[in-house]
Amino acid sequence: MTNVRWMLHTVAQRRRTRIALTLVVTFNLSLAQIDTLKLSPDDLFALARQRAFAGQRDEARSLCTTILAKYPSYFDVRTLLARTYAWDGNYGEARAELSKVLSASPTNKDALSALLDVELWDHKFDRAVEVASQGIRAYPTEENFLHKKAQALNSLGRDTEALTLLAQLEDINPSHPGAATLRQQIKRSSLGNGVGFRYATDRFSEVYGPMHYGHAQLSRRTPLGIAFARFNYSRRFGMEGFQPELELYPAITSGIYTYLNYGYSSSTLFPKHRIGAELYSKLPLSLEASLGLRHLSFNPSQFVTIYTGSLGLYYESIWISLRHYLTPDDGGLSISTTTMVRWYQGDVDNFFMLRGGFGFAADERAIQSSAGLSGKEVFYLKAQTAGVGWQRSLGTHMLFFATVDVTNQELSARAGQYVTMYSLSIELRARF
Repeated sequence: MTNVRWMLHTVAQRRRTRIALTLVVTFNLSLAQIDTLKLSPDDLFALARQRAFAGQRDEARSLCTTILAKYPSYFDVRTLLARTYAWDGNYGEARAELSKVLSASPTNKDALSALLDVELWDHKFDRAVEVASQGIRAYPTEENFLHKKAQALNSLGRDTEALTLLAQLEDINPSHPGAATLRQQIKRSSLGNGVGFRYATDRFSEVYGPMHYGHAQLSRRTPLGIAFARFNYSRRFGMEGFQPELELYPAITSGIYTYLNYGYSSSTLFPKHRIGAELYSKLPLSLEASLGLRHLSFNPSQFVTIYTGSLGLYYESIWISLRHYLTPDDGGLSISTTTMVRWYQGDVDNFFMLRGGFGFAADERAIQSSAGLSGKEVFYLKAQTAGVGWQRSLGTHMLFFATVDVTNQELSARAGQYVTMYSLSIELRARF
């Protein structure tokens, strides 16, 4: 954040600032009601900061522009202007303003720090390393530059260099709040193999008895990407079924990767063949999008193809994802939507999750039918779902994940009638 130099001004200036801010809060004045000619540049800057941190960034930018029209070398103001652009995801505008500051003052700490944040938020990790290195050359013991350069190096897979920087940072400040967390994250990411076990159950308010699901999986980091071998199990309607499944996430280039999946089963509780493919790409403004399909084949004459796509947004420590499923059939087009919000707690391994959905997402839950998945019994049911989840790392090697969901699901044998389904899932994974 910008350095709060305005707090070191004279007593008279601070008094005028407090009066101006009190008027804004008390009377909720609009920008048009502020007579900027009667306030000093420092008072206007204080007001711009107040507006910026209150979320009124358009007004903050107007105030900054007013100051800079007369005082173009007021670098704190220009840096604040750049940060408001960055907070709104306008990274190009933020870079343009910060380049003006750094062209005139290459070692301006606030501008370097702001530009480093811009490159990290925009996932330009190579640039982030360059900016952090520039900051470290000017300020060799500045903890912010050392820590964020280590973050950028970790994101680029340059873990040895990142660990060297963390050692340097901990020599300066052994209790730095982020160093230990990042070191643990690097250690976890270096573990290329994993094994996991999951159990889930559905309990219904009426009609159906309890249903049980589970899987055991192995994972391995390969030159092509992370690969999973999974063995799925299901027990419901008095029957048991198994499904082996393979999954791969090959990276194509920086910011672009794919999802590939194939599963096979001879049980009517699973599709005989399950094929999945999806392309993911990072976009500007901290967005990620994907397009793909799922093909479920039950027998040569019964199959369905589901088209899917997602849009995700990173905002600080929050990940928001919206996914649609489109299923064409003779009766038209079935549409279902799932929304998920993750709030990360320090790193990607620890988070709380909220999710909800409308429409039956056949890709995520097997169709409930006492006849299994074959013949004319195959159709997709309407549903509304809400749930919560929690994931926690247990030391370096273990992860625990749990979800609870409540679903209002249409009955397969009574179209238009619904039953409430309560779902619990727990999963334990180990990395080595």
